[in-house]
Amino acid sequence: MSNRRWDHPVMIICRRTGQLSTIASTAEALEVLTNSWPVAEGKAFMAALLICSDVEAGIREPDEARASFIAAAKEAGVPFDTMGG
Repeated sequence: MSNRRWDHPVMIICRRTGQLSTIASTAEALEVLTNSWPVAEGKAFMAALLICSDVEAGIREPDEARASFIAAAKEAGVPFDTMGG
């Protein structure tokens, strides 16, 4: 995987453990969505998977991955902070 960095990281909070995670790249977002996201369904979740994969393939831009990740967090009720962006 490439490491398409985001201009502004997104901090998410695991509701179960309270652990903070800073997501600063498309690769990190894809990892979280694939392996530790609290839901595995929903339009925004599926879109985020597709868009992040497209960014990794060089088809889309990192800002699209970031926006889709934020939409998936909203949809899943995952607390987040956009950290200035």
